[in-house]
Order: sequence, then C-alpha cells, then structure tokens
Amino acid sequence: MKQYIKPLLTTFSVALFLYTMYTQNEKITELKTTVVKQEKLVDSLQDDLFLSKMMNGRYELALDYLKATNAKAAKQFETYASKETE
Repeated sequence: MKQYIKPLLTTFSVALFLYTMYTQNEKITELKTTVVKQEKLVDSLQDDLFLSKMMNGRYELALDYLKATNAKAAKQFETYASKETE
C-alpha cells in the first residue's frame, strides 16, 4: 500500500497544478480582453473630452469677441447661459 501513495500523490499534485494553470490562463485571457475594452473606452472618452474642450474654447473666444463688439448682447448671453439652461 505504501508503494502506491507516493505515485498517487505525485499524480494528484501534477493534475492539480495543470488544472490551476488552465483556470489561471482562462482568467488571464478574460482580464486581457477586459483591459482592451477599457482602453478603447478611455480613448473614446479622451477624444470626446478633447472635442468638448475645443468647443468650450471656441465659445469663450466668441463671447470675448461679442463683449468687445456688443456688450449688451454678451451680457444677455451670459445671463441666459448661467440661469436659463440649468
């Protein structure tokens, strides 16, 4: 009986090791896929943020120009933008 214990333990240990490696590889593949999806989402959000900042800058420049050329209209625009669009 003692002669069978060592080979059985070795076989069981190897099988457990291989099973653990297989499940870990599946999990790693799943996590890599998730990371790729998250990277694409971050890139998309950065693009949207850039476009929003660019439009915000354009509105600021246009408002500065409006202040210089028609202060009353600029004041009306600021009032509308700060109070009427909430």
